[in-house]
Amino acid sequence: MSRDVTPRSGLPYGQARSTLGRLVATDTRGGPKAASPPAGGASRRPPAAGSAVTLTGRGGVVVVFSATLVGAIGGGLFGLHSAQGFLFVLGCLLAVLTTRRTDLLTLVVSPPLIFFAVSVLSAVVGSLGEDSFLVSVVLTLVTALTSSVPWLFVGAVLVVVIAIPRGLPANLRDLSAGLAEDHPFRGRTSLRGRKNEDDDPVRWDETPGRHAAD
Repeated sequence: MSRDVTPRSGLPYGQARSTLGRLVATDTRGGPKAASPPAGGASRRPPAAGSAVTLTGRGGVVVVFSATLVGAIGGGLFGLHSAQGFLFVLGCLLAVLTTRRTDLLTLVVSPPLIFFAVSVLSAVVGSLGEDSFLVSVVLTLVTALTSSVPWLFVGAVLVVVIAIPRGLPANLRDLSAGLAEDHPFRGRTSLRGRKNEDDDPVRWDETPGRHAAD
C-alpha cells in the first residue's frame, strides 16, 4: 500500500521540499549580512584628526597686534631694534594663514594701522618723564617708522599675496554686491531723457469734450 505523504498544510511533500530548498539557497547566496547599526540613530563617524585652527577677522587682528606689541616691548627692553618689525611680519604670516576665508578682507586692511598704533604707543611710553614730552613722542615715532618701513612693507605685501589665493577676490565681490544692494539710488530711473513708469501715457485724452466742442 502507498502511504499518503501529503503534509497537513495541504501542500504535496515534493513541492514543500522544493520551496524550502529555494529559500535556503537564496539566503546562502546573499553572503554575510552587514551588521545592524547600533541603537540610538545613525552610525557615528570618527572625529577628523588634525583639524586646522581658524580665526575670525578680529582674531587675526589680535594676533598681529599681540606679536607687534611683544616685539616693541622686547626691543625697548633689550635694545633689539628689529624685534618689532620681525615679530610684526611673523604675526602677519600666522594670521593670514589661520584666518577664515570670509574675514580676509578685514585682516588685509589692518596690518599698517596696527603697526602705526603700536609705534605710537611705544613712543608715548618711551617718552614718559622727558622734559619735552610731545617733541620726544614725535621724534621717537618718526625714527621708529622710518627704520621699520621695510618690515611694514614686507608684512603688508605678504598678507595680500597669501590672501588672494585663499579667497580675497570673493570677499571683494561680496562687498561690492552688498554696497550695490544698499545704494540709495539703486533702481531709480534717470531724470533726463526718461519718463516715469507711473505717468499716464495718454494725457491728451484727459479732456475728451474739447474736440467735440470744436
